This record gives sequence, C-alpha cells and structure tokens, in this order.
Amino acid sequence: ELTCFQAYDPDEGNNGRIIYSFDHFDDKLIQFLYLNNETGCLFIIQSLLLTSIDLIPLLQLNNHLLLTIRAQDCGSRMSSTLPVYHPLELIIEDINDHKPNIQVRQIISSIDIIKNNSKINVMENTIGLLAMITVDDIDQGIYGQVQLTLIVQTSIKKHRQAFQLKPTSMKHYKIELINPLDYELESSIILFLDAIDGGGEHSRFIINIIIDDTNDMPPHFEHDHYHFITNIQSSSSSSSILSSDLTIVGQVHAIDPDISTNSLIYSLNSNLFHIDSETGQISLNQPLSINMTDQTITFNVTVSDGEHIDQTHVIISIEGLNHRPEFEKNHYIFQINENVPVRTIVGQIIGKDKDLPGTRRGELTYTLRSITPYSEFFFHTSHTGQVLVTRIPDAEQQQIHQFIITVRDHGTPPLSSEAKLTIKVNDINEYCPHLVNFSSEPYIFISRQRFKKNLGEIFQYRLFAYDKDISDQSNITFNLLSSKYSSIFKLNSNGLLTIDDLPLKIPSIIELDYSLTDRFFPEPCIKQGKLIILIGDTSIDRDYLINEYEKQLETSQHQRLMTQKLTNNKRKKQEIIIIFLTFSLSTLIIFLGVFCLLFLICCRKHKRRNRERSITTKSSSLINPSLLEDSKQQSPHSFITDCNGKSSLLPPLR
Repeated sequence: ELTCFQAYDPDEGNNGRIIYSFDHFDDKLIQFLYLNNETGCLFIIQSLLLTSIDLIPLLQLNNHLLLTIRAQDCGSRMSSTLPVYHPLELIIEDINDHKPNIQVRQIISSIDIIKNNSKINVMENTIGLLAMITVDDIDQGIYGQVQLTLIVQTSIKKHRQAFQLKPTSMKHYKIELINPLDYELESSIILFLDAIDGGGEHSRFIINIIIDDTNDMPPHFEHDHYHFITNIQSSSSSSSILSSDLTIVGQVHAIDPDISTNSLIYSLNSNLFHIDSETGQISLNQPLSINMTDQTITFNVTVSDGEHIDQTHVIISIEGLNHRPEFEKNHYIFQINENVPVRTIVGQIIGKDKDLPGTRRGELTYTLRSITPYSEFFFHTSHTGQVLVTRIPDAEQQQIHQFIITVRDHGTPPLSSEAKLTIKVNDINEYCPHLVNFSSEPYIFISRQRFKKNLGEIFQYRLFAYDKDISDQSNITFNLLSSKYSSIFKLNSNGLLTIDDLPLKIPSIIELDYSLTDRFFPEPCIKQGKLIILIGDTSIDRDYLINEYEKQLETSQHQRLMTQKLTNNKRKKQEIIIIFLTFSLSTLIIFLGVFCLLFLICCRKHKRRNRERSITTKSSSLINPSLLEDSKQQSPHSFITDCNGKSSLLPPLR
C-alpha cells in the first residue's frame, strides 16, 4: 500500500457512493500499480525498477511518474455528473543495486573481447596499446558514477611501471604498455582492474599477461676463463683408441637466458683439440708429443645461439708422468706434554715424490683422518706436514690419539699414500693426592671395649687415596709424621693404619699428622693432613667426642683470631710510634738546620762590621788635627789626603 485517496460526497445511497480510477491510465502500469475502486488506496504490486523497459517510457526526468486519480459518484445520472481529479507525482528513488560492469577488448594481438581471468600474450621488448576498457553502471545518479583503477601484481619494479591506465571518455579507458617487458626477469604478470561506484559496489576484472620470450639475450660462459690439466701419459695411451673415445680434457659450459633458444653451438680454434658442439666437452685430436711436457696451450672457445656469440679463454696445462708420493715411515709416533698451548708444533711429517717440486705433480699436501674418537678436535696438519695443536690436550681425558695421515700430489690424476700417526699425551703432575675415605671430616673411632674383650687383637684401618693425574693412581705413598702419640700407631706406605695396644693413659682425642706423596718424576707432589682419632667406650661416645673436638677447634680458632687481632693492634701502635718519632726527629733536624744557618749569617755580618771599624780607625790616625777642627766647622763630613796630596771625603764618625 502506497497511499489512500478520499473524496467527499454529501449525497446518500448510490448518489453518495464514490468510485476511484486512473485518468488516462497506460495499460503498462497495470503490472506495477493497483488502485482499489472502493477505498481509493494505491498499491505497488511489482518493484518499480528504473531500468525496466516497460517503465522507462512512462518516466519523466528519469525517475518521475505523473498520475491523475479520478473520483466520481454512482448517481442515476452518472454520466452527467462531474468527477473530481487529484494529481499524483511518484518520485522513484534509485538504490545502488547493480555492480559496475567491466568489458575488456584486447588490442595488442587481436581485437577480441576477453572474459574475466583470461590470458593475453605479449612479446617481450614491445610497447603500445594493450587493451580497451569499457566500464558502466546502470544505476542512476551518484550510484552510476564509476572509478576504475589498475593494480599490477609483480615484484619487478621495471614491470610495475610498464603499464598505464588512461581515460579516453567518461566510460572508456585504455591500457598502454609504455615500457618493454623482459621475460628473463619475469614470465607472467597479473593485472587487476578494480571498478567502484559511488555507493561502494565493487567489481574486479583479472587479466593474466603472459610474456613470450624472444632471442634478445646473448649466451655467456659460466667463467671468464677455464684451466684444464691433462697428462702426457694419458694422451699417449689413447693413440690406439677410436677417435670417438679420445681423452677428454675438460668441459666448458655456457648459459642462454632466452628459453626460445633450443641449443647452443660450441667451436674452438685449435688443431690439437676437439670440442663437442653440443656438450662443450674438449678432447684430444691426437696424442701429444713428449716434448710438450710441462707446457701450456691456450685457445678460445666460441658459443653461438644463432644470433649472438660469446667467447672464453681456455688454458690447458700438459703434465708429465706422475709418480705416487711416499712417506719416510709407515708409522709416526710423537709425544707431547699435556696443557701445551694451541699452535704448538707436535712434529713434522715428510713425504717424498720423484716428481719435480716446482710442478703440480710434485706439490704435496697433507691431511689427517682420526681413528680415535674426538682426536680431530685436538690436532691438525698444515699443508707442509707440520702437526699442530688446535685444542689444549689433557692426558686425563685422552692419552692416545691415532690418525691416518694422507699425502697427495696435484698431478693428473692425483696420487696419494697413507701412513699411521700416533700422538701420546704425556701426563704432568698437576694434582696432589688426597684421601677419599672421609666425606667430610677425617674421624676414626676406636672402642676401648674392643681391646678389653679381645686381648692381643690388632686394630686395622685402611686409608685410600686418589690422584687426578692418570699416571699416579698406583704410585701414592703414605707416611705418618712424628707427633706426641705417633709411636702408638703404625702407618705403612700402602695406607694401612694399625694399633697393637691401647694404653690406659691416653687422651680421648688424638691428632695424627700424615703426608701423601706421589712418585711423579721429576717433582713429586706432597700433601699433608690430619687424622682425628677418637677413643671411647661405646659408639655413643663418638658423637660426644666429635662435638668436643669441634668446640676445641672453635676455641682455638677464636684464640687465634684474638691473638692475630692483638698482634695487629700492637703492630699498628708500633707503626704510629715510629711515625711520630720520625716526624719529631725530622722537625728537630729542620729546626737545627735553620738555627745553624741563621747563626752563620749573623757571624758573617759581625765580622764585616769589625772589619769596617778597623779600617776607619787606621784612616783617622793619618788626619791633621788642625784640619780636622776646621773641617768640623765647615762640614759635618771628613776628608782624607793620600800621599800624593789628593783629598777624599770620609764618612762622618759615629
């Protein structure tokens, strides 16, 4: 129901009954609109599509539909009654119910309309118009305005910038190839044409660009030059063989990036050698002369793909008869001390070869192959045959290292020999022996009841020692050091501690000093320690005696600390007294030095004064008394006349 119309007639009965209808109604509107004659209500019975073929001729301004509703009563003179009219204007608002439509027509190979996700073949190194695009949307207004964008899916920057989308009119575009494509960089590219209208509806058209290869790249060799080696013996042995089985010297190989190139053709400019035009294998045409031993032959090899060529330089060295290298010994045995630093030279292995040292077949290299596990991590051989340490060896971990050593020449073909190598790591005295009987403290408990019940029984206790040095396990000697009660006990060299009898007057806690000595040559290691002998009646006494001994240790340790503290305090006081005396003595010496210096200065001044007085006295005795009186009256100064009659002014007398 769209709307309802209502007319008013004051008559009664049929004269007041109103019938509603369209005025000048087009029959095509019947499928879209329905007007109830009795109620005057207007209904939409089918969607009003602005794109409908039947509705478009009836529209004005693209979406305006003008109607006239007529109302008339049913009186007896109906034909003569005057109806009333009401105009109705329906404005059909457009909605975005259609997606943009993209049509692509390829141009570069043929003028055809292609489907979505189709392929277009493009020859590399070509440019020009690729395709024409038509995009439209049957929606009206802003919903019919479409924007088209091009997305190039590729990882190559050159190809990403090769395509350009240009508009030619409101709904028409063209895709141009502005930069040539390169098959060697990429064989295919995907183009996405994305169209979006004003309402956000989106369409995508996919074009697969297949790049066809052309022969635009020259072939090239894998190396700028090749160096092969052949043996004069192998060339002479092929003289009786068919030409198809002549000695192969080497092979060159070229690559052509163009896939369209089916095959490459090889050729060379030498009479002594032949090259397979398809595989690039170089072989001898005929046996080489013995006079060409240790000489080199050079020539060029050319490869062609039919349009382009490339060249490489080939050097062939001709070697003489190769002899097998040999070792001086079949078995080398070296010894080295443990803990030597890395790069230490263990020994020298020497191989001999009858070939000249300056030639490749006379050049020898050495390699090691370990027989014993993990030996390859500790030793290495240089190319000169020196065996070097690569990790610090430890005799306790591994004492024997065995290898197979190989010497190999560089002849054609290379020959080699093998020998056995054994390296023994000598143990050095790194560790001292120690007892292993006790987990914590070395306590040995002896029961008095045992000696009382079994008279004449000998008490025995076995001591065990351990030395981390591998060569000292069976060379440890026990010794009991002299002490107050050591005469009661006996300790043999193997560690057996025995007691024949237990005296009555003996303390319950006895400390025995012992020593352990390994017999390592040349410097044995000696370690001393204490055995604590606990003597009691029952096993309960053992714990009590251990507590007593620990208290004694704490007391002695406290006394030792106090003694050490007192000694330190006394030493500090002595140091302070010495510093004070030194300072006082230094001050006194400085004071005496200053006093002596002042005294000398005063003495010198006094002597100078006395000297001046004596000179003045002698001079005054030579002056005439009468003249002296006159001079006093004239001037306060005095004059003195020498023997020549000259006078001089004297200072006034004071």
